Amino acid sequence: MTQMKPVSRQVPFGDHFDYPADLPPTPYEQDRRDLLARYTHFARERGHEITSYLIQPAGSQEQLVVELFDATTSQLVVTCATLQRDNGGSGVWYAIGTLTDRARFLPPHVHNVLVLPAEPNSDLDDLLALRSITPMWPVDGNITFTHRHQQTRIN
Repeated sequence: MTQMKPVSRQVPFGDHFDYPADLPPTPYEQDRRDLLARYTHFARERGHEITSYLIQPAGSQEQLVVELFDATTSQLVVTCATLQRDNGGSGVWYAIGTLTDRARFLPPHVHNVLVLPAEPNSDLDDLLALRSITPMWPVDGNITFTHRHQQTRIN
């Protein structure tokens, strides 16, 4: 019998990655994971509750991974280790698709955040704004993150 509703379960952060476990991480994937770890440290230092989700869409055998969900601010966070739109399937377009896909299975009023390695140019910022995605990037020696819409540090 086919599963009629999606199944979403919260799991501890860091136990699951949106990358095949049986493959060694590529240089891009390692950079992305490092960015994920720095952002997680930043959020936890501010008292934010960080978790992950595993989602099985209705009628699918696939399992989707939400690596980082900030329960304190209701933010779905995806990291992208490049500012390029298409980086061999790992660029900003892929990250936008990941946010769009995963957000469908989370509670309403989730804010989509894309953590990038550096400040995006105005064109990329416009693209993300069109999709209601807040870009964030590291500053202050990569220990603090900010975004253009606030121009102050995130608390």
